[in-house]
Amino acid sequence: MEREIAVIGAGAAGMMAAITAASQGAKVTVFEKKSRVLQKILVTGNGKCNLSNINMDVTAYHSSYSRRLEAVLHTFSTADTISFFNDLGVLIRAKNGYLYPYSEQAQVVLDALRLRADELGISILLDHEIKTVTKRSDGFFAVNDYVYEKIIIACGSMAAKKKGEAIYGYAMAEMFGHTINPVVSGLCKLFCREGFLKALSGVRCQAEITLVINGATAQVESGEVQFTNEGISGIPVFQLSRTASYALLEDKEVKVKINFFPDMAEDDYENFCFQRLALNKGKSLSDFLLGMAHKKINQVMIRKHGFSYEDKIENISSDSVWKLLMEFRSLLVRIRKSDSFENAQVCAGGVDLNEVSDELESVLVPGLYFAGEILDVDGRCGGYNLQWAWSSGFVAGGGVR
Repeated sequence: MEREIAVIGAGAAGMMAAITAASQGAKVTVFEKKSRVLQKILVTGNGKCNLSNINMDVTAYHSSYSRRLEAVLHTFSTADTISFFNDLGVLIRAKNGYLYPYSEQAQVVLDALRLRADELGISILLDHEIKTVTKRSDGFFAVNDYVYEKIIIACGSMAAKKKGEAIYGYAMAEMFGHTINPVVSGLCKLFCREGFLKALSGVRCQAEITLVINGATAQVESGEVQFTNEGISGIPVFQLSRTASYALLEDKEVKVKINFFPDMAEDDYENFCFQRLALNKGKSLSDFLLGMAHKKINQVMIRKHGFSYEDKIENISSDSVWKLLMEFRSLLVRIRKSDSFENAQVCAGGVDLNEVSDELESVLVPGLYFAGEILDVDGRCGGYNLQWAWSSGFVAGGGVR
């Protein structure tokens, strides 16, 4: 008899799970509460769909059980992702290790997955909210008014959900007895307490940022930092945001130290400052700092130290000028919160990986599988989270055989 499988969620992981299960002969129905499939994928990689990364490594991820994570990524690797999409007619190109469809259009990925689902006869029920999911005494699952042999929960996390939008996956997992590890925003901007950030709104610059938790260095990242009215953003901020989010959840003191001269060693920077002081006597502070950093950053530094733009260097104590210069390598901002779930690219936390098998089947409820963001796995920027969607979807979809 043809196995009847339900997949809850038509995101990247859900569609991969459905395609994999259907390719192995299962009759698959996908439930999606929205009016179209794969909506979130259209905004990944700024609409270009950064779908994986050549430099795949388990260290690019955080999870509750790294060995299981590694097993899943090994079962369906980056090479498998490239081959899979090539078979769908989607050519892949690499840019600094990041993988994109050759056309650099996320819509192409969506269309290719939808077309393969149609070819396999997968039934996709749009605008279908899950009202009830139970396991019957005969071992089958009841999903709303339908009955299935096995189900795959792949309805994502709270990331990018609209405010107030219900999250069914966590509730379903808990109903079946699973542990949901604390869920926080990941890959998101951070809000700071300092009022001077308003003056820096819109500024982008290369910097090294250090996450400091309760006075100790927790993480260091480099890249383009973006300043907003109330905080900091950009890829390096995203990379450390999940660590900051958990620290904030635990009421720890969270700060970020910004170094605007990441390419200079400390000694080299000090020598640079000595030379600048020697060559720029008689200048105003504004002219003295010209070219050090973005003009708005220079202005904020001057005001922060209690000076005016026209103050002359020789009228300021050497210690005061030196402290100002050193802060270009150690500007501290206090983090008061991370961005909301609806603005986060991913969430950290979710169903504990210790409670599923290597095939991502529940160890508590036979026939129940998980895939994608609902599991306690989150990766760095750069295609890692979509690779987890493809890998976990493939493994879960193959597990229902």
